[in-house]
Amino acid sequence: NGENTGLPFSSFDLVSIAYVLHECPAKATVNLLKEAFRLLRPGGTIAITDNSELSPVLFTLMKSTEPFLDEYYLLDLEDAMRKAGFMHVETVLTDPRHRTVTGTVPH
Repeated sequence: NGENTGLPFSSFDLVSIAYVLHECPAKATVNLLKEAFRLLRPGGTIAITDNSELSPVLFTLMKSTEPFLDEYYLLDLEDAMRKAGFMHVETVLTDPRHRTVTGTVPH
């Protein structure tokens, strides 16, 4: 369970979450961010790669198989990361349909 891994506190330098968050309700995403923050050492980094903006046609097509897509796009991921405690939150488009968002745990 990524929301409560049971792994030791402050034991990793990097947490990577790839193509997962659009599959989750917003509450689970917030909990995943909190758990990642707990797991990372001071100065550690979270890297999240997932969907960026979609055209209305592609959104409609994906919505038929992605029940949490509305919640994914309504959640301000960068703000949720800051609220979880991450600093230096940055977003980079990795291709026209995907983004990578990073943040660090303060020292």
